[in-house]
Amino acid sequence: MSSPVLQPTPLINFIKDALVAGGFSLSNSEIVAAHLVDAEMKGVPSHGINRLGLYLGEAQRDVIDPKAEPIVDKIKNSLLHVNGSRGIGIVAMKKATDATIELAKVEGIAAAGITECGHTGRMGAYAEQAANAGFLAVSFGGGGRKLWGNVVPFGGKDPVMSTNPYTLGMPGLNDDPVVCDFAISNWPAGKVAVARANGHKLPENIIVDKEGKSSTNPEDFYDGGALLPAAGTKGSGLGIIAELMGAAMLGEAVEYNWLLILIKVDSFRAKSAYDKSAKEFVDEVRGSKPVDPDGQVILPGERETSLAQKAREDGICVSDGVWESITNAAAEYGIKADSYF
Repeated sequence: MSSPVLQPTPLINFIKDALVAGGFSLSNSEIVAAHLVDAEMKGVPSHGINRLGLYLGEAQRDVIDPKAEPIVDKIKNSLLHVNGSRGIGIVAMKKATDATIELAKVEGIAAAGITECGHTGRMGAYAEQAANAGFLAVSFGGGGRKLWGNVVPFGGKDPVMSTNPYTLGMPGLNDDPVVCDFAISNWPAGKVAVARANGHKLPENIIVDKEGKSSTNPEDFYDGGALLPAAGTKGSGLGIIAELMGAAMLGEAVEYNWLLILIKVDSFRAKSAYDKSAKEFVDEVRGSKPVDPDGQVILPGERETSLAQKAREDGICVSDGVWESITNAAAEYGIKADSYF
């Protein structure tokens, strides 16, 4: 079976069953599978189903505990600590977002420090959830440079930072949040992995090789190379702040530690006033003139919303390289794709 177009539900079931077969608890597998397929639907394959092999391998090598349950502690009136118990980060971040939303509904503002967790998937998913619940959401992660250092600082050639994702989200129109989700590097490492799996060259200014020289060959990244920071000094500065937060403020990390901050958008004025003003600005941005006469100006997060709707209607197209990767990974645990599709 090559380059399939798949419906979301059987794909979720396939990923879920592969995770269960690989030692993940059923509840964790359900959360992770739904998250990965959602990322795929929203056009973010770097954080989609291609991660299946990584997660199964980390569980097998005891990098993460596939059955771990996060522990949520309230340490101040508006402050939570979520200990991921060395489990998969997607589960820890989902539970942290749920708990922080509930606390911020009462306090108007709440923050959570999330520690002791593995990979958290597509961070935009949590900002979307918070924005749809009526919050300004800010999150960023760091502290993983010792194990996951893969980004050079501006002017350097040693990878002393990680990709340190930053995510910001706010309500836009109904079920159409405005979300910025970006790594501090020009590309996330997962996107390089997808290019490698599909045998594609990289654009210029994405990676350097182990000598610090620019390269378009994904293999050079895995042979001691590194990612370049986005916008030079700007990405470098954001990465340095994230590493200080993740390590100096929150402590030793399994992968990254995270800070999540939520503020109710009606804390300073009525929600009806916010909605009216937000709609006016959203319409203004979308109605502004594009440079390309045949193009369109879109908001951050709009592409993901549009692609998800298309995927629900037409199915998800999975590339050859990713399909081979995940079916092989699942087959190692006795899960055969032909039984699902």
